[in-house]
Amino acid sequence: MKYSFTDIILPFILFPSLSAVALHFIFGHLLKSTLDSDVTVARACTPGLAEATPYRLRYVGLESIDNALCPLVTVFQTAINSQDSLTLITYFIGVGAPLIVVPAVEGLRAGRSQIIAYPVICGLLGQIMTAGAAMPLYWLIFILTGRTKPAPHRNPGNSKISQAEAEAVVFGIVVGAVIPSAGMLALNDPYVTAIWQFFPIYILVAQCTHLLFCPSSRYSHSGHQTIRGLYIATFVLCSSIHIATIWPSIGDLQTVRRVFLPSVAMPQQTMEHKVHHLLKWDLAVAFISSTLVTFWFASSRKQLASLVAWSVFAIPVFGPGAAMMGAFFWWQEASLHSASDIAT
Repeated sequence: MKYSFTDIILPFILFPSLSAVALHFIFGHLLKSTLDSDVTVARACTPGLAEATPYRLRYVGLESIDNALCPLVTVFQTAINSQDSLTLITYFIGVGAPLIVVPAVEGLRAGRSQIIAYPVICGLLGQIMTAGAAMPLYWLIFILTGRTKPAPHRNPGNSKISQAEAEAVVFGIVVGAVIPSAGMLALNDPYVTAIWQFFPIYILVAQCTHLLFCPSSRYSHSGHQTIRGLYIATFVLCSSIHIATIWPSIGDLQTVRRVFLPSVAMPQQTMEHKVHHLLKWDLAVAFISSTLVTFWFASSRKQLASLVAWSVFAIPVFGPGAAMMGAFFWWQEASLHSASDIAT
């Protein structure tokens, strides 16, 4: 198969550049912003200080892990305790479901590269370096390993996912992501927030546990319908959260801009503003890259125009997560189904 400029060179330029943008506006701005030292993450988590800080706690009892968790817990607890940031993080967790669902599915699909066979790595990188920086790199690998190629260009067996694997994906996401995320938002407790940081590992453990009791050797028939149901449910969830959150504020563009749209200006105010700035850029870059990757599903200019038109229409109406999920459902999964049928 011949690879054109759009198969290799353009992704190598585009997606690492998006990661660099995320790192600049998130970590670059946070390091350069001038905040009073007693409210910075570094100050709040410095070991050995005489004064108590609310999030310098014994989370697991190991000093190295506790010290690493403290900044993460501080950021998320600051967001949860600020109304604008809480609105944004709740929206992000809801509409961001496809960023977990798609890597989980692709990690178990037959014929996948070993590089994307472990979505837990991408998930943990997203927790450490933010989803905005990690997801463009995942989508770069996704494109380079041929996962966006339409079914006629693939080996027929390279699209199948067994029923056992499909059920394991659903079980892993519910147990490993949905429950911990709901607990973090509902309980507003630093220990629960610390537990949530490892949700990619919980997904992996839950999937492996499910496959241990329901192995693919026993349930080897196609899980296509289960994956379709998962994608539809994810689309409904994402679009519902977007409609419930954004539509009531559609006449108040100032609020939408303040809460959801990132700014190139460096945050110079409180810790809450600093964290909110981080989250807005995190969400924006993660979904820009996740929208752009869907354009690689196109095998013709007409299909590309359709995918672009879908994103332009669906993002404001249904939200970025639902727009992405719709593209994966109607363009990728539908295309792969024919190849899966051939292989079955």
